[in-house]
Amino acid sequence: MPLYHGSQKIEDLYVGSTKIGELYKGSTLVYKSCKYNPDQVIFESATPGTYSLELLETGKYEVYCIAGGGSGTFRIRISGSSYYERIAGGGSGSGFIGVVHITKNTYSINIAAGGSGNYEGYGYSGGNSLIGNILTCYGGGGANTHDGNAGGGGGAIPSVNTTIYSTQLNSAGNTGENNASVLPSASGGASLYNGYGKGGDASSRYSGAGNGGYVKIIYKGR
Repeated sequence: MPLYHGSQKIEDLYVGSTKIGELYKGSTLVYKSCKYNPDQVIFESATPGTYSLELLETGKYEVYCIAGGGSGTFRIRISGSSYYERIAGGGSGSGFIGVVHITKNTYSINIAAGGSGNYEGYGYSGGNSLIGNILTCYGGGGANTHDGNAGGGGGAIPSVNTTIYSTQLNSAGNTGENNASVLPSASGGASLYNGYGKGGDASSRYSGAGNGGYVKIIYKGR
């Protein structure tokens, strides 16, 4: 419960250097301090894995969530006495950046790994990045040069399961490039944010892994 001085919201009250947690008028709670400062970074990581995060405040949070990119791949094809190569890049992971409503609770956060490179013609998909059941971003697909010559598809548009106040990014990933043997390489789908979740590149005798994902959570106020 915030206090106001005119239209200015007061986040914290102090007696000397001691922060007041709660203020009552009789038995009625009239003020409760905020656990976080505005624009405080609560969580940030680009290291793939699963984390547990306890949020201590219900309110508005700016979240960055990028899924992992799929891997590129190549395959040598033999036709009579000659051979040629199929080369294709992986798709990039989908991504969301925006301010959303999150209630105080403990959340499981997953930061996706990128798909690993594969030399058998089938690329591997990137993983999904998620914040509890609130937000899921989907990994880019691995390239396929075994059955044809197809770049990996971009990860599907993110699923958001809460109120959205504003968005900077809410997009599917980008499809990877595919090239025949006359061209030396194929680029992975472009990253949606700062290189995270980019699809893996591929070239002659090289299958690149996709880039891993990213999650950041910033407290924006009540």
